[in-house]
Amino acid sequence: MNNIRMFSPNMICNCVNVYNGRFIRGELYNSYSKEPYRYDDIIEMLQTMEELYDYLQFPMSSMESRSFFNKKKYYKRKGMAKPMQKEMILDKSEEKGTFIIQVQYRQNSSWQGKIFWVEKNKTQHFRSALELIKLMDGALSEGVVSKSSQFEDELLSG
Repeated sequence: MNNIRMFSPNMICNCVNVYNGRFIRGELYNSYSKEPYRYDDIIEMLQTMEELYDYLQFPMSSMESRSFFNKKKYYKRKGMAKPMQKEMILDKSEEKGTFIIQVQYRQNSSWQGKIFWVEKNKTQHFRSALELIKLMDGALSEGVVSKSSQFEDELLSG
């Protein structure tokens, strides 16, 4: 974990507090914020990350997001101090799972980048936000018996 470089504005530490196979809740840490961004579901997590990237203007989005409503926000990026240091962010590890997410590109209305699973010291690249979600879900569900396999076991034993 000491080789993680948390100096880039597009690095987010995602500490998952609650996971039950379908539901996820946690906190997002970024070196440009003193306090974590709390989220109660995966949609809120993605929206918070997207808003942060828009605010930081990094990585730049190659496309404008579509919406049913005209609610464009334009940010002017100023010189920003980093109130939270790498050590403070990495000390936020939670029991369910901790992921360092680096979105490198926002192209084709999605994200591309890499995710580092802190507890297992593993890194994977992702090509979309959906693939990012699947990687996190796979890591969090490791060792957890899914409902479908429980159902299958009941059918075979019954």
